[in-house]
Amino acid sequence: MTAYVRQGVLVVAAAAVGGASAVALGRAGVGSASTTTTVRRVAAVHAPVNVSSTTSALNAAQIYRRDAAGVVVVNATMVRTVADPLDPFAPSQKERTRALGSGFVIDRRGHILTNAHVVAGARAVTVGFRKGGTYKADVVGVDLIDDVAVLDVPTAPDSALDPLPLGSVRSVQVGDPVVAIGNPLGEYRSITEGIVSAKARQINSLKPGYKIYNAIQTDAAINHGNSGGPLIDRYGRVIGITNQILTGTNNPTSGNIGIGFAVPIDTARNVARQILKSGRAVHTYLGIEGTQVTASLAHVLNLPVSSGVLVGKVRPGSPAAHAGLRGGSATATIDGRTLTVGGDVIVSIDSHKIVQFSDLAQAVAGMKPGTHVSLVVIRKGVRMTVPVTLGAQTG
Repeated sequence: MTAYVRQGVLVVAAAAVGGASAVALGRAGVGSASTTTTVRRVAAVHAPVNVSSTTSALNAAQIYRRDAAGVVVVNATMVRTVADPLDPFAPSQKERTRALGSGFVIDRRGHILTNAHVVAGARAVTVGFRKGGTYKADVVGVDLIDDVAVLDVPTAPDSALDPLPLGSVRSVQVGDPVVAIGNPLGEYRSITEGIVSAKARQINSLKPGYKIYNAIQTDAAINHGNSGGPLIDRYGRVIGITNQILTGTNNPTSGNIGIGFAVPIDTARNVARQILKSGRAVHTYLGIEGTQVTASLAHVLNLPVSSGVLVGKVRPGSPAAHAGLRGGSATATIDGRTLTVGGDVIVSIDSHKIVQFSDLAQAVAGMKPGTHVSLVVIRKGVRMTVPVTLGAQTG
């Protein structure tokens, strides 16, 4: 049976650990940047490269020639304590494992963007370049909520650094062609081609109870080792970081079946800016779990609106809970999905209409913790305004 992790479907992180697969359920840990005094490191820290001005569409071969040099191989060494399964009284042993993933260059100071699950908790990290060998990397910071990490490779020569231009998930439509470049199963800098299968997906975060919103779904082949690599649009711009695949089975070693996901680069860019500035990312926090209202859902539930966010659960102690937002109290199966129903329907935030969940998520993410907002909700058919003070959550 197929189901989402923590809701029933097995979503596997596309990274190999010691030759086997690793499920993206989270490993905590933030490394510190080195104090090297190279010119690149003492230069002012800027945001990752901006959206490219390229307007001519490229084919897959042209994208590869242009962007492959900016894709790197990330190797992370982990040490874990294991017990002897045959002798419970034997002392525990230290076991060293290695995670293989991908990443890409975002500036000429040696900063690399990858997935948090590739490097979180690592004792040592190295980065291999297509032009320039392999070098030790420092973990500047990881964000478990959005599965994003920033690395610094201070000793990499300038000749090895080919920053990739960053685009935006807003610039692509369902059906647009995309390519993924990465290191599946150790086959370095492989390119696969597909389309944007869907946008605004919700996928599981490394941090239990959280989601990554507005994720991109693609049928471009993604396998173990692709984690952290770029998903690239037809203009050669990075629009996402490949990080999960849906296997359709409960076997975490299963390969690609044409359903892969990428963290939107808009999210990753925001996280990277914060990590480069302070070593961590802070997320503005509302504290609900919900479902996008569609016309069919509104019809079945007899809702007075045909769009918005149906609140399924309000997390205890969250800003939403303090504001009195209400979650559902019953379950119903609609269009093959089991949903929590009966809660508030959020239809706007500060007069901005909420059509889908990503509208709400992006609006909250674009505000600072402590911001006071007004939510218009429908509660049992009655429209009302609920003031909320947004909170903060570190990744």
